[in-house]
Amino acid sequence: MVMFLGGIALILTAIGAAMVIDGNSLGVLLGPSSFVLVFFSTAGAAVMAYGLSELKSIPRVIVAALRNAPPDLDETVTTLASLADVARKEGMLALESRLEEISDPGIRQALQLVVDGMEAEQVREMVEIDLESVEKRHQFGISFFRSLGSYAPTFGMVGTVIGLINMLQNLSDPSQLGIGMALAMLTTLYGVMLANIVFLPVASRLDRQNDAEIAVREAALDGVVALQGGISPRLLVERMETFLPPERRVGYSVRAGRTSPAQEAA
Repeated sequence: MVMFLGGIALILTAIGAAMVIDGNSLGVLLGPSSFVLVFFSTAGAAVMAYGLSELKSIPRVIVAALRNAPPDLDETVTTLASLADVARKEGMLALESRLEEISDPGIRQALQLVVDGMEAEQVREMVEIDLESVEKRHQFGISFFRSLGSYAPTFGMVGTVIGLINMLQNLSDPSQLGIGMALAMLTTLYGVMLANIVFLPVASRLDRQNDAEIAVREAALDGVVALQGGISPRLLVERMETFLPPERRVGYSVRAGRTSPAQEAA
């Protein structure tokens, strides 16, 4: 959320600075009627395009976009390393008592199926079905804000055309032509700004969060299935760390707390 709001602040600062450098007043960018036309027309198009049940979930989607951090694959690997140690010493059924301690939903879901006695292929099939469902839910939020990002500039142009029509109806007063043209162009500005400062960035954040969550949960599924097959903790960590960039591959000993990253590197 801090980065998102910081980005908005940076954009607005850049626009304001450019206006001041050119010797213009920031007041020329204020047009309540233009904002009302663009914002509420865009909202109206969204209401037309989506159902009520979908629109009710938008507040939750916005909170997720601003607050949720992408899942940490590194933490998932460390958790699986710990679970592999337990499975090696106490057996797979001992992992059932650890389910409530696991915060990673991908590991918890797959591990629950394993301790329930399901075969590896059945575990993989059920988790993949759930992942498809999760991705479909995520795609709604992404498509919603992308739609808003396409509607807003269009309604900005609609406002500009309306402004030009009003201006052309008052050609008898040449002194008002400049003001009328400025107000007409302001709606286009608001449409473009809302799309590129709010709607499309939110869609991009949701898209990245979706990709990260799906990737982590797929990796967790692979790790749990390998764990079910009896893989050793060390080999499991080596297998899981292939999903990480080289600089984040620290090895089994570090993840098990037996050595520090510095000792491992040495």
